[in-house]
Amino acid sequence: MTATATPVSVAWDFGDGSTTTCAGPGTPFPTGGDPEASSPDCGHTYTHSSGSGTYTVRATITWNVTWAGAGQVGAFNGMTTTASEQVVVQQSQALITGG
Repeated sequence: MTATATPVSVAWDFGDGSTTTCAGPGTPFPTGGDPEASSPDCGHTYTHSSGSGTYTVRATITWNVTWAGAGQVGAFNGMTTTASEQVVVQQSQALITGG
């Protein structure tokens, strides 16, 4: 039996009230890429730190799966998988004194 899963979209919940959905699997990080560069198609910028806690980032991937085996073929469209991770978001603030 052979099964092929193709990612259709990724729905992101960034844990700070922001969400976005991206087509396909997303864009791989390029070898030698700038880690401070913005995402070309599906990024998020946190505007507040997570304080003394964390944000829960959740990605839900929607898949279309085709299969073939034993003389049969079929498809399972719209299957989903979800993963989450706790992230700490820190920030640096400047204070200017004396004019």
